[in-house]
Amino acid sequence: MKDHCLRPMRMALLLATVLMAASCRQDDGADPVAAAPEVEQPTAETFQRSLEGLWSTEESEGDDAETLYLFEWQASGGLRVVRDGAWLDGKVEDVDLDNGTLALHVTSDTGPSETVTVRKVPDATTESAFTLRITWAGGQTEGLGFVRRLTARDRADVAEAVRIAGRDAAPANCDTDAPVGSVRAALVCGHEEFGALDAGMRTQFKELADRYPDGDRTVAAATRQLDACGTPSCLRAAYAQWQAYFDENYDLGDVVDYQ
Repeated sequence: MKDHCLRPMRMALLLATVLMAASCRQDDGADPVAAAPEVEQPTAETFQRSLEGLWSTEESEGDDAETLYLFEWQASGGLRVVRDGAWLDGKVEDVDLDNGTLALHVTSDTGPSETVTVRKVPDATTESAFTLRITWAGGQTEGLGFVRRLTARDRADVAEAVRIAGRDAAPANCDTDAPVGSVRAALVCGHEEFGALDAGMRTQFKELADRYPDGDRTVAAATRQLDACGTPSCLRAAYAQWQAYFDENYDLGDVVDYQ
């Protein structure tokens, strides 16, 4: 009689034990499916890759055109930066993830080397968006806004700028008033075609300044446009455009065929 009374009690106790064990397993959160995924931590590489794209200065003043920057990341070559068509021959020295900065050591055969700091400035209104602040060794700063992602043509322009910068230095007797280290100087001193175009244009510059009251201003405007070119096609077109302008508005000696 006692066994018949105890058996239901034992079954109830066993069932309660099983239910408590199942509840404990749920409370422990041991189910791997419910675990939160790991968040990928930023690295120096991901920081540099996040800079890739076309950027420009946020404002322009007077006759000064906006400055364009191309940032390109290559797994084999690292970060490459082109400023207004000229390659900044630089090597990344340090990436400070905590402060969102990158130190780029720029070398030059025609001037002193310097370290340029690139800082990511978070956008207060849009999550994950940012602008860039570039600080040069002398303290000059430039604020950059994102324009667009790089196109195949942009990447070709970067390769061309690197190729031009990698040429041998201009010969000592290279006669040009182009700024040292500029694309115009490299092309004028490295190619017979551009050397002839530049020599003829400068001859007309002198005649223009000597004979016409507005000659100096016109020469200055033409020189700014020529020096701003970052590719051979741009420079060739600029020479042709100014020659056409001179032919239409001034009586100057024809020095070279621009066709």
